[in-house]
Order: sequence, then structure tokens, then C-alpha cells
Amino acid sequence: MRNITEGAVVALIGLGAVWGAYQVPPAQDGETWAGLVPMVVAVGLTLGGVLMVIGKLKEVAVSSVGTVAQSPSTVKTVIAVAVLAFVYQYAMVAFGYLLPTALIAPVMLYIFGIRSVVGLAVSMVLCPLVFHLLFFELLGVFPPYGSVFEPLDLIRS
Repeated sequence: MRNITEGAVVALIGLGAVWGAYQVPPAQDGETWAGLVPMVVAVGLTLGGVLMVIGKLKEVAVSSVGTVAQSPSTVKTVIAVAVLAFVYQYAMVAFGYLLPTALIAPVMLYIFGIRSVVGLAVSMVLCPLVFHLLFFELLGVFPPYGSVFEPLDLIRS
């Protein structure tokens, strides 16, 4: 029953986030709506909660076996990803987009099981490049500039 309750709470939080994303004013002609990314995340959160409830209901219907405990390594991985997300956000404020993205990308990939040294090294270049093309060029969402140090100033000059 715990997973059903958690799924329902996640879905309700997602619905609240959908409502919040609708509060973002519409975009001017030729601009991308600022609520696009929050809306996608909110819908994903809502669907994730619904899938949690459905998955638990299927599990209960198929078998009457006791609950499955999460392994300690799974909990550590989730905590590590959450900590890295906060570190990344604060590093972007201090150092802009480029440097934190290049450093955090291989760390995240390593946490998710990528062990190839070449793959991790390539991710330091490809992740910032792909994110730049996706967000800045296609969506028109521009990077924050670093308050302490901005690596893009070195590239431009």
C-alpha cells in the first residue's frame, strides 16, 4: 500500500506543477514559451506517479508475495544523483553553463553504469555541445552566466 500512496502523492504534486506551469504567461510572437520545460517535467511527474500506482496494483494482483525492499545501493544512487543535481545547479550559478556541464556529465554517466574511459571523456565535450544545440539554438533558452567565473568569456576573446 505504501507504493500506492507514494504514487498518488507524486501524481498530485505533478498535477499541482502542471497548474503552476499554466500560470507562466504566454510567449511573445517568435519566442519559445517559458513554461515549456516546467510543463514537460510536470506532466512527466504526473505520469510517473500514475505508473507507480498502476505498477503496484499489478504487482498486488499478480502475486500475494510480501513487499520488495530497495537495495542499499539503489538508495545510495538516488541520494548521489540528488546531491549532484544540487551541486550542478549551484555550480551553474557560480561558473556558468559550460564548465559545470562538462564536469558533471561524466560523473552522472559513471553513476548510471558507464565505465568506458573514452565514453566518459567524450561526454565532457558532447554533453555541453548537444545541450547547447538543443536549448540555446533550438529552444532559445540561453545559459546563465557565472557570477564567479565565466569560461565562455575565454572562448569568445
